[in-house]
Amino acid sequence: MPEHVRLYPECHADTALITFFVPDSRIIEHAAGINEVSKALQQVQKVDTTLIGIVDNDKHKPRYLDLFKTVAEENKICFRHRPGSNQYLIIIDKAIETFLLWNAGQVGISISDYGFEPAIRNFGLRLKRRDIETEPDYLRLLSDLYTSQAPGFLTLERILNDFITT
Repeated sequence: MPEHVRLYPECHADTALITFFVPDSRIIEHAAGINEVSKALQQVQKVDTTLIGIVDNDKHKPRYLDLFKTVAEENKICFRHRPGSNQYLIIIDKAIETFLLWNAGQVGISISDYGFEPAIRNFGLRLKRRDIETEPDYLRLLSDLYTSQAPGFLTLERILNDFITT
């Protein structure tokens, strides 16, 4: 695992999702919200380190993130790069709960089988809890979405592998 990569997921559910794909948790630095991700990208100015923020597609985005240009967009993932820099942004559209629901629907998985309510608001509130990172039902849902080859999971894995396996 290269030490020259840093990942900044914005919420606990995103952190668990990214940890699922990245075996070396030392390169993952949880940030508490999109503003903290933006600050981390601005403050860590190491030329030899690739920085990747992972955020939801919030209506409010810090201005700094406007500097990022879209490289690719597929399967509810938007991948952006700040030109002339080693900074990238993975935007999960619209939010982690809609991303997971869409992927579950693509592969025929019902989130209620994992103890989650399919109502978007209730699902989102549950995912915002700090303990979601270690909740067995959530981790099982992520694992099953991955093994079922949910399209957004394959896209996310491909993007991350371009950085963490080099």
